[in-house]
This record gives sequence, C-alpha cells and structure tokens, in this order.
Amino acid sequence: MSRKYIKEKWCVRCGKKTPTPYLQKNVGLLQTEGKTVVDVGCGNGRNTIFMRDQGFDVTPLDMCNDLGEDMILGKDAFPLGDKSVDIILSNYVMMFLDEDERDQVIAEMKRVAKPGCKIMLELYPAKDSFAVNKAEMIVMQREIFDKLDCAKVRYSQGRFIAEMRPLVAEVLARS
Repeated sequence: MSRKYIKEKWCVRCGKKTPTPYLQKNVGLLQTEGKTVVDVGCGNGRNTIFMRDQGFDVTPLDMCNDLGEDMILGKDAFPLGDKSVDIILSNYVMMFLDEDERDQVIAEMKRVAKPGCKIMLELYPAKDSFAVNKAEMIVMQREIFDKLDCAKVRYSQGRFIAEMRPLVAEVLARS
C-alpha cells in the first residue's frame, strides 16, 4: 500500500519481509479441507509467500501488487468466484479502510468464502488509520467480527481466527 492509494493512509509494517508472527504461530488453526487462500491487502506479499511455501494456492490482492491482482479494496469486487475460498487472510489492512470500504470488503469476504472458511484478521492502532488508539481498534475488531457472523476459533486483542458459519439453507440441504 502507499499513501497515494488510500487517503494518505499506509501500513508501516509493509516493509517487513517475514510473515506476521500471528500467522506463523497459528497457521495450523487455518487448516481446512481445501488449500485456496485469498490474501486481502497483501502488501509486499510476505504472508502470501509464506502460505505458498506451506503448499497453499494463494491469490494476493492489493492496490500496488507485484504478486497478483491489482484492485482497490473497498471499491472493487474480489476477482474470485462465489464460495471459492477456504482461507481468508486480512492482516493489517482493515483499519486503513473507512466504514463503507470495510463493509464492501466484508461483503466480498462473505461472498467468496466457502462454508467453514477460516478467516484470520489482524489490526493495530495507528495514528494515520481509522483506529488511532487501542479502544478504537477494539471497537473496530468487534464490528468486523460481528458483521462477518463467524464462530470464534481464537480471539484476542487486535486479532482473531474465525470460521464462517454455513448459511441456514446450506445446513438444511445437507440434512
């Protein structure tokens, strides 16, 4: 991400080369039957590369993306089919999107997620984001989690791993 792309907002962590410690520590919790991953706001690709090295098929999405799909998060549809993704990564990006943009990204996550899809989200408070302090970050995290309508797998301050609940119609169809 760069300042010219998101309302003068960007992530200082994009310069790091190693995957996020939370991803490294919890990759086992992301295991699903499938191996399809979307890395929403992939930045320099550090988590994309890590997941590919673990044997996953990853689609990286970002505004200035040398690895995959260029798109404007919060505006463009994800270039993926409905119910086509097993794992969604959203590390250190949602706090740079305003509420309407976050809602659009959440809608896209729900659209592309297979039933049982695992979602990893990480946030941090940043003075140039929409969560400038810890309290605002916690509120944003709760709002995102509630809008995704997920089941908790692991939940802590600033991050969570969750599983998408199957839609009622899907549950009834399997009965």
